[in-house]
Amino acid sequence: MGLERCGSFLTASYAGRTIACLGGVRRPQKTGTFDPSRGFSTASLDVGIMMRYSYIVAWSVVGGVNLPKDSQPIELYRSEHCRFVLTNTPDDLLAEIDRGSAVGRLMLKGLFGQSKAAKFPVALAAEIGEIKAERAKKAGAQAVLVVEANGQIDATLTKPVGELEDFIVTFDAVDKQAVARIHRDEIEAMKLAVAFESETPSRFASLAEGTYLINEAGKTVYSISFSMSGEATVSTVLSDEGADRISARYAMLQQANDLESVERLFAQMSDYGTDRLKAFLSGWAALEILVAKAFKRYEHAFLSPLTNAGQTTLRESFLDRIKDVMKDKYRLTDKFLAVAAVLFPGAPDNEIQADFDKFKQLKQLRDSISHGEEFSEKNLPVHELAAMLRKYVLAHIATPNPSFNVDAPARSTPVS
Repeated sequence: MGLERCGSFLTASYAGRTIACLGGVRRPQKTGTFDPSRGFSTASLDVGIMMRYSYIVAWSVVGGVNLPKDSQPIELYRSEHCRFVLTNTPDDLLAEIDRGSAVGRLMLKGLFGQSKAAKFPVALAAEIGEIKAERAKKAGAQAVLVVEANGQIDATLTKPVGELEDFIVTFDAVDKQAVARIHRDEIEAMKLAVAFESETPSRFASLAEGTYLINEAGKTVYSISFSMSGEATVSTVLSDEGADRISARYAMLQQANDLESVERLFAQMSDYGTDRLKAFLSGWAALEILVAKAFKRYEHAFLSPLTNAGQTTLRESFLDRIKDVMKDKYRLTDKFLAVAAVLFPGAPDNEIQADFDKFKQLKQLRDSISHGEEFSEKNLPVHELAAMLRKYVLAHIATPNPSFNVDAPARSTPVS
């Protein structure tokens, strides 16, 4: 039968861990049914159609911020197609994708087919319980960031379908990577907003991810795909004010039009599964891009004091000439000095000098790695790099809106 045949396919294609991609189709020309006396029946379909989807993903927040044990879930931000929740109790939010993952796992165990139909509901409930227990053990006492996203996407059913009372099961009906890409920018901005609430930015350990579709009758459609395939942290309890800052910071990041690359690279850096070398290189690339973009924005503000005297027109012409001659000659360290001076005009000289010395050390280390020189991966200053990136991103997005950021520099006039 169809699912028996698909069972053979799964065994042949599976090697390593499983990844459940949940999806489906809206109105097939034929549909499989579940008969308690016979199990699953299937029919071959080939239907392409636009469908509603839900994409849910969750990470534990490693270090940085945490929630009190008895805290209620905190909705950090909500838009038309995306919702972000910080919680200690993610199970209810992840229930739909837990069930889809459990179906995939049962298939690999041979517990999904006609001969196992009577035992399937019990096995499904037990498998969902195991998934929850595994997640709770992995998350520990850490807060969990959950993203709920939705929209429409093309779904195509090309494999047999099995239908139960509560959901439909099919294979490879939707491109899960395409779904994730739709919401990547929003998610990366929120991860940065949460991470930068702490002076030691948080990292994120993946807990769950899945996509399912919803047909016109409101029924969940799962599409299963199978593919091959310890460091100390300190957390502080997130206050109500901190949650408000995260929400406002996320809004500012969404409004910024020059930080997409920085957000993407920081997301790579903050992935708790990333090795220290990749984290360091991703973080440095984010900092380098930030400095280059910020310099373009602040160069004039840095040089403008030269025009604050007599013969302003002549001084402006001279300044324009300097900028034209030097536009391809500034070193990265020169740009950093200018950006730091504009973002932190009231900071003590020794503070900015310490930042400059640290920046030079980080650059020298990155250059030595690129030139193939020996280095100690375990001693790479990932946390120091993340702290500097946090300081300058926050100052950059808060200009000229310091009310959104407790670390923003005080100033009487906006920087343009």
